[in-house]
Amino acid sequence: MKDLDFFYHLPLKSIKFIARKEFISSAKTLILGYPGSGKTSLILDALDEYKQEEKLYINLKDLRINADTILANLIEFLKENQSIKILAIDNATTQDQMQKLSQISELEKIIISTNNKTLTIPNFRVLHLEYLDYEEFMLFFRKNISPEAFFSHFLAHGTSVANTMVEPSETAQITQNKLRAELSQTNLQIIKECAKKCAETISAHEIYKILKERIKISKDSVYAGLIELENNGFIKFLSKFNEPNAAKKLFFNDFSVRNALNLKKDFNANFSNIVFCELSKFKDEIFYTNEFDFFLTRRKLAIICVPFTDSEIVFLKFKKLHATLKRMNITRLQVISVANAGEITIEGIKCEILPFSRWALGI
Repeated sequence: MKDLDFFYHLPLKSIKFIARKEFISSAKTLILGYPGSGKTSLILDALDEYKQEEKLYINLKDLRINADTILANLIEFLKENQSIKILAIDNATTQDQMQKLSQISELEKIIISTNNKTLTIPNFRVLHLEYLDYEEFMLFFRKNISPEAFFSHFLAHGTSVANTMVEPSETAQITQNKLRAELSQTNLQIIKECAKKCAETISAHEIYKILKERIKISKDSVYAGLIELENNGFIKFLSKFNEPNAAKKLFFNDFSVRNALNLKKDFNANFSNIVFCELSKFKDEIFYTNEFDFFLTRRKLAIICVPFTDSEIVFLKFKKLHATLKRMNITRLQVISVANAGEITIEGIKCEILPFSRWALGI
């Protein structure tokens, strides 16, 4: 009870909150968000509407507490402090914790956050909080910056909310510190290998073969580690269209992670990952094919990432791909570039070459 009383009387820090596209609107909200996606900022903004005696905020990853003890005493503490109207539980990690929290009622508002997308709790609205998309990222910087400069800032900072607050030279260290805090030593080794295969196909077996040459590790721990990394929002595997058993292509949900873990520069891989991050906000099913970097079946949209190729070469490739596009019932091919633009339509199928900045703000 003393720990709960400490947090009850602890003043919460004021933050300069920049509104997101997603916001808390329900009496009971479960925020599913990646590490660094801004879950805590969203919670603190909601708490800011209440007086000190009306709110209780607990971070279950606070090293000063025992989370199980806190949750065991929470219902009794709320009964003894009936002025509390809003409860915010940050960083829940287990289904057992969710079960205990599901027993709490009779509050005006309850907010729970977690990185783990497998956790559930009945009667809560689920709010999926992604990393910043390009449009949200722009709100963190001066309005008089050119589109080219904004894109350079985006490349340097990544999509994590925390990284927008620091100098570009600090982003790698900030990202590494976050990974050390969140991941086991085994999963750190796994994600470092993932960084070498960004925007490429990779399998758990391949990673296992590489790691076993230098550390003691089991195949099962690699498989389990990759599942954990995906469930907690660090990586994403894309399946090949109509080939569920084919090797999957790997991306990071925050593209800055790749450069934070790998000194080797690969702009093409990074650019493809940036495009993937923007597509993620649709929450549509995304595939890859031999011909296309991304294929969104519901939208009948195929995407190719070619940062620097001339428009004439792109249009020539489009003509060669036209039969494939028609066969796959694709009505639009978008070719994402750094600066090039242009479009052509053949037999009802449009090919658009779009600079990333214009594309990201228009989708």
